[in-house]
Amino acid sequence: MIESNASIESLEAWLNAKPFWEQYVWKLNLEKEVLSKEDVDQCYAYLSEHLGIIAPLSDSDQRPSISFKNEIGSIGEPSIGADKIKLIEIRDFVDVNAISQECSIKVGPNLTLIYGANGSGKSGIGRLLCNACFSRGERDVLPNVRLDEAGQAGATFVIQAEDASPAEIKYSLGDDIDELKRFAVFDAESVLIHLDQSNHVNFTPAQIKIFDKVADTIAKLEERLTNERHEKRKDNPFSWTFFDNDTSTTAIFCKGMSAATNEADLLAHASFDPELDVRTMADLQKQIDEKRKLDVPKKKKQLLNDRQNLSALKATLQAVVDRFTIAKEREVNQLLTDITEKRRLVESLSVSSFDDGLLQTIGSPEWRALIVAAKELRAAEVAADNGKDLAHCPLCHQKLTLEAQALFVKYWQFLESKAESELALLERRQTVLLQDLRSSKALHPKFLDTDAGVKVLIEEDAAYLARLKVQFQALAAVTIDWEAKIDTLRKVDMKGVPKVDLSKIELRIECKAAEGEHLVDPTAEIERLTAQLNGLKDKKKVASVKGAALEYLSYLQWSAKANKAGFAGIKMATTKKRTESFLVGVARNYKGIFNQELGRLDCNFNLVMRTSGEQGNTVKEFRLDFAEEYNPSEILSEGEQNACSLADFLTEIQLDKNNCGIIFDDPVTSLDHERKDKIARRLAVEAGERQVVVFTHDIVFMSQLVKHAERNSIPAIAHWMRKIDGVPGKVEDDTSPRLASLTKLKNDAQEAVRDFSSLGAKEQERALGAAFDYLRSATEAMIEEILFAGTIQRYDDHIKVMNLEEVIFDQSLALQIVELHGRLSEVILAHNRSDQRREDPPDLDDLKALRKEFDVLEAALRIARRTATDARATRKKAKVSQKLGW
Repeated sequence: MIESNASIESLEAWLNAKPFWEQYVWKLNLEKEVLSKEDVDQCYAYLSEHLGIIAPLSDSDQRPSISFKNEIGSIGEPSIGADKIKLIEIRDFVDVNAISQECSIKVGPNLTLIYGANGSGKSGIGRLLCNACFSRGERDVLPNVRLDEAGQAGATFVIQAEDASPAEIKYSLGDDIDELKRFAVFDAESVLIHLDQSNHVNFTPAQIKIFDKVADTIAKLEERLTNERHEKRKDNPFSWTFFDNDTSTTAIFCKGMSAATNEADLLAHASFDPELDVRTMADLQKQIDEKRKLDVPKKKKQLLNDRQNLSALKATLQAVVDRFTIAKEREVNQLLTDITEKRRLVESLSVSSFDDGLLQTIGSPEWRALIVAAKELRAAEVAADNGKDLAHCPLCHQKLTLEAQALFVKYWQFLESKAESELALLERRQTVLLQDLRSSKALHPKFLDTDAGVKVLIEEDAAYLARLKVQFQALAAVTIDWEAKIDTLRKVDMKGVPKVDLSKIELRIECKAAEGEHLVDPTAEIERLTAQLNGLKDKKKVASVKGAALEYLSYLQWSAKANKAGFAGIKMATTKKRTESFLVGVARNYKGIFNQELGRLDCNFNLVMRTSGEQGNTVKEFRLDFAEEYNPSEILSEGEQNACSLADFLTEIQLDKNNCGIIFDDPVTSLDHERKDKIARRLAVEAGERQVVVFTHDIVFMSQLVKHAERNSIPAIAHWMRKIDGVPGKVEDDTSPRLASLTKLKNDAQEAVRDFSSLGAKEQERALGAAFDYLRSATEAMIEEILFAGTIQRYDDHIKVMNLEEVIFDQSLALQIVELHGRLSEVILAHNRSDQRREDPPDLDDLKALRKEFDVLEAALRIARRTATDARATRKKAKVSQKLGW
């Protein structure tokens, strides 16, 4: 970033520090408007000499002496643009959303307004204009999704230069047409781009163009050096010779060859004796082959696999053996005993034990509640009688016999018993045990010959394997026996359980481990011999491409010298100096105009403009002086963001002398009425300097634009864009919602059914629908213009309080309006009519009847209005209204 108060090195001093070839480029561009091919050739010769890629030039004694004294003038004003052009019409839209191909927007010489509600097609056209004309950022243009195959979005622009005939420009999305870029577009997406992002300055002041000319020349020299590099380029002969897995000293040297590589080193790696080295290679290969025959790695791998397979087999067999131990026998038998005893206890305390045939509800909730209450009563009595137990029944008061007392004790045991839950837990353990035994039957060892561990035993100890098979067949029978006994609560025993010895398997595992440890791996020795062999092979490869390798090394050394041109640094330094010059010559003027625009739009806070450079361009960005670490959008309200971005946009177009017109797509979103009015005044005034086109759905803003245009004697035209029959982009020239007065709406209703009898059935339905719609709108206008006496106008935020004296306070007339409006709402085409209504649709007679009713009501309202007006005049004479504060 270059601050305005920074110390800036003079351009002359800056150029004097440059090498001769770069000074020569500047001198030629200062002296000539366009450089010839010979000029560029001479510049390239001086550059090549400077880099050392050619011998010193023979004209070194005669080359010109370069001085920039008096060559560099002061930075001038922005350049004067080309002849002005006017935008006459935009039409023939193709694949822009679903916009009608008949859409045509005629543009006036000053202020052109296009009003349209949401969905009328404004946004689609706005996005196309953002791409065709100059705008900040890119906009996506959606095709017509209703078409099977979408083409390229586009439109026809009709423009007219001064003293010339209109000309057509066929624009397709993506085209870059200079004439259209002389018109600038501002829309909702422009706001944050102008405000928060770094943007290239879109105009080039005088004398700063020298930087662009020099940059263009240097770019040509860079391109030429790049082309010569391509011509001299030699392929690396080792790129297909050596790969990542080639690790010999020769391979590593060749893969790492660079401009710094010494030619003698390369020749050393290319030395190969066809007789001596070939014999050495044969001897190395013989030694390698002999050591590989031992195949120790394979043997070790086999021993490891055997150990792993035997360990897996032993683990499987051990799991079966561990299932049938004395401890397991005791655990199972204890579980079965506990279940048997617990079941006996549960049966003794079950509800059925209380059933003596006297009661029919034994075990019911009421029965249980009774004995719970009795227990609680007994506890309360015992507590009240100092712990003395009851001797009499608390209900019948008879003395309790021993039998009765035993019954009550059984009741209390029944309530406190946990036998059922404990039995359930034991039975769940029984179930789990049974499931485990059943699962183990499916997984019981089968000793298949294909099993890895079994294969080892077959080869090394078949007799031991046979014993294991017999023993585990016995264990399979024991499994079935235990399953049946546990299921029927019979005790299990160890009869039939064989004594299985698995230690032999463990012994074999240990032996194989010891055998593996004693094997000596020749891998390291093989690797050493292989490295020697590969080194000789790689030298042989290098010797076969020695000539190509030397040419490639020469190219690398030339390319290294060419890289010292440092074009990236030159471009960076030029851009920085260009930005400094821009700061001195233009930025201050830019800031002044920008602050004026902020004031005109009522943005009274200080936005600081920063300038910086990007290759060949000057870049600007904004920050608030009291919060420079934040983007302005993070601090400002949405309305303030919009106004500040608009101020920047207007500043740019004032300084850009090539600009011929500006286009706005809903520029006052989220703004209050007062700031809308200021923007409307500013745009209306600007329309006196250049074409201004405004797309808007804001009728208040549109009215304000027209108001200020009239006050400043700026010609304005307005069009109304609508969506008709589901197709957006239908434009009605020279009209707008502002013309929808009571008188016009009544006329429109009448015009809708002109020549009604000559229309077809469908056209008649549409004509009637339109006529009813206009008449319904006229009813609403009647409320505003007659009933409310113009006190409140929907498109004006000024309320005419004095007109309240003429408002008609007659409820019966108001109710008639409501009733008429409701019946008109029923017959307009806005609703999907029922089958009954379709069978008997409204006709021309219905329209005439409703129109007659409308006229009668309007006449009554006008009479009432006249009466109110006369009364107001009478009161005014008596000066009553002044005392009432009207």
